[in-house]
Amino acid sequence: YLPDGNIDFIGRVDHQVKIRGFRIELGEIESTISSIDGVKQAIVLAREDEPGQKKLVAYVVPNYLSLIDGDTQQQNFITNIRQGCSQALPDYMSPSQIMILTEMPLTPNGKIDRKALPKPEERE
Repeated sequence: YLPDGNIDFIGRVDHQVKIRGFRIELGEIESTISSIDGVKQAIVLAREDEPGQKKLVAYVVPNYLSLIDGDTQQQNFITNIRQGCSQALPDYMSPSQIMILTEMPLTPNGKIDRKALPKPEERE
């Protein structure tokens, strides 16, 4: 509340987004991806890199860095994540892109810096 009695709406505190008319809880997708074998950490963002084209992007850190080395291993890992998402989540909640990272960017306080996550590559 402001001193004059008005309410100042500063946005959502949670990580809920709306894409194509569906209200999506990003934490639910993150939890699903994190439960898949080989996944150490997962963050999901709704990115709008092109105006009007909002999409879900998953950033994943694997348990073993060897998964990052070979393209075949990386594609198998991404396929495994996609299959896990399609089995546990409705289609509109499945990330359209999955990016493999060696580690998540952190703020000076040690929290994940969502704003520093890289723009998705267009190869998928």
